Amino acid sequence: MARAKRMPDITDPVDWAKHYWEQQGLDGDEQRFLAMTSLLRYQRIVADSVDSELKAHGLNMTDYLLLMTLQLSETGTRLISSLARNLLVHATTATLATDRLEARDLLERSPHPTDRRATCVTITKAGRTKVDEATRALTAIDFGMKGSTIQDVEQLRAALTAMRHSAGDA
Repeated sequence: MARAKRMPDITDPVDWAKHYWEQQGLDGDEQRFLAMTSLLRYQRIVADSVDSELKAHGLNMTDYLLLMTLQLSETGTRLISSLARNLLVHATTATLATDRLEARDLLERSPHPTDRRATCVTITKAGRTKVDEATRALTAIDFGMKGSTIQDVEQLRAALTAMRHSAGDA
């Protein structure tokens, strides 16, 4: 009677993929596949943690990032179109987020002073308060990067910055 082949005891899904990639001798760039898989898994872990915290503050990720972009801008005002480009979302998504946040008095909309086609968005005092509260809450949970050291975060940011630049971002 043939013995069943024993499955390796691999609990990390990326290590599991590495094991079977090598065992099957697959073609392709194994290292980039594993890096992509690891990055996407970590992105999901961070996003889930951040989304959960933002929900407690009545925000979603797009709302928070839109408010933070306004908060960080010199005047607190940006064009909706530039917000969409900055956040890597479609203009419709930025407009819908603006609608939600304006309804809550967290920002206000105004016509561009010289371009009738453009709309400016400005963060309000209530918006600044809300985004400050959410940022303090995200800081308390390490922005979803639980267990990471400052060195881990610096190395990750440096690696991602280099890779974004290589891909033509910024």
